[in-house]
Amino acid sequence: MTWDRQWGYRMLDDAPEVWISYERAFFETEHRRIANFIAAILPAHQNKTPDDPYIRTVMAQIGAVESTFHLLANLERTQA
Repeated sequence: MTWDRQWGYRMLDDAPEVWISYERAFFETEHRRIANFIAAILPAHQNKTPDDPYIRTVMAQIGAVESTFHLLANLERTQA
């Protein structure tokens, strides 16, 4: 991954292992952030207002988001 004023962000043309490594690191970072948010913030809301339709929807959907980031961060390096 490189950046310059003329072209902005670009990936090296001949280094897919670099792209994959960068993407995996990004997904792992976001997975950790989302997992921490789920563990620390959302339960407090849910405990105060368990019947709130908003938090019920959030809790149902955010688990899928966390799972997706976890999956993307941990995909096997070689795909068919």
